[in-house]
Amino acid sequence: MFRIPERKHSNKIIENLLYFSELQMLDCNMYILKDDVGGLTLIDLGNGLSMKPFIASLEQLGLNPKNISKILITHEHLDHIMGIYPIMELLKNNPPEIFAHPYTAELLEEGDEKKVVPPMFGASPKTFGLTIVPIKNVTRINENDEIKIGTFNLRVIYTPGHSKGSISFYELNNKILFPGDVVFPHGSFGRYDFPGCSLKDLKNSINRLADLDTNMLCSGHMPPVEKDAKSQIANSKKNINWM
Repeated sequence: MFRIPERKHSNKIIENLLYFSELQMLDCNMYILKDDVGGLTLIDLGNGLSMKPFIASLEQLGLNPKNISKILITHEHLDHIMGIYPIMELLKNNPPEIFAHPYTAELLEEGDEKKVVPPMFGASPKTFGLTIVPIKNVTRINENDEIKIGTFNLRVIYTPGHSKGSISFYELNNKILFPGDVVFPHGSFGRYDFPGCSLKDLKNSINRLADLDTNMLCSGHMPPVEKDAKSQIANSKKNINWM
């Protein structure tokens, strides 16, 4: 039996790496990486409903939201990208650079609300109090690209299956995996019954991630795993390969 750690909005993982949990409907973990000169990079942006407490948490930690210089998107599902709209409005005078897989980048740049919030979810942008607008100049990233953020060095791994545009980020120096919704703690893994999903691709992606030397697992949902992460991903591999 495992104990679920106490969940707070904002938690430190290691030096210069924190995560923010939305703790509510369509929750999503948002990861904050600090560089050497005060710049902030976000991995995923949640559903937008928690943007005010997220900004408040940054300020309580002595971090200036206006120092957000990069945003990395793991995949195109609404619980991971809706927060981009209030963030870009907040930072419109000095917008951060956004990095995403080409499929996700095209969706963001097109700004079609029915693609951003598919009707199958029974919601609309109004559900989140947001207006969908085209996001300009999204930087496309692909397999083996690397993004350096202070002491962190993130390598891009294309990991489709949960979605067409799913990518994972593997931090080379600390061996931290940010897989979005591809794989979760305790042997679980992402859904494969949405449009654009593929069980075959998800199996292949998890098999690839299981081969990595991973110390920490920072998934899109559930608290991060700060030790024994490789064995937990191995359990996910075993479980999905039974299907």
